[in-house]
Amino acid sequence: MHLSPILSPHGEPVFAVGHRHSWKQATRKGFNVSLEWIGEGKKSQPCLCIWAATNVFLQGYSDSGVWVIGRRAITEFVGFNADGTCTGNPSPHCFREAREALVVMGKDSNDRQALHALCEVVITFAPDLVLMPVTPRHIRLDLESQKMWEIVATDKHTGKGLTEALV
Repeated sequence: MHLSPILSPHGEPVFAVGHRHSWKQATRKGFNVSLEWIGEGKKSQPCLCIWAATNVFLQGYSDSGVWVIGRRAITEFVGFNADGTCTGNPSPHCFREAREALVVMGKDSNDRQALHALCEVVITFAPDLVLMPVTPRHIRLDLESQKMWEIVATDKHTGKGLTEALV
């Protein structure tokens, strides 16, 4: 996901999802899915980005929001039994979060078919999210913010430069 400097007509930031920052992309059950890295440089984390495929009016454009689930939180969305074994079903937490995400995506929160389809999409792509590799170097460099200052540490007595850094 890439934050654009452009603002929407409502003054909200515009995000670009998919494209060169994604590892995998798919469409399933009326939702677009992109597995990609989000964050700055070395702090980028693997995430599952989901948005409604039915709200796309122009190719590559949607006025609805994107639901993002990080790799660290994906275990909250998959059900486990008392033994700690994965059941492969959505957890109650997944249903609660998906109901709220439907509104963000421009859908009705009472649409049970869309709710179950969204939970199925999360469960289907959870293993891929867990198995995502570390951020590739070209994407990590692309996500890094531009350096604004050059700092040089010099010895006061000799005037020699000790270290240099870009911040």
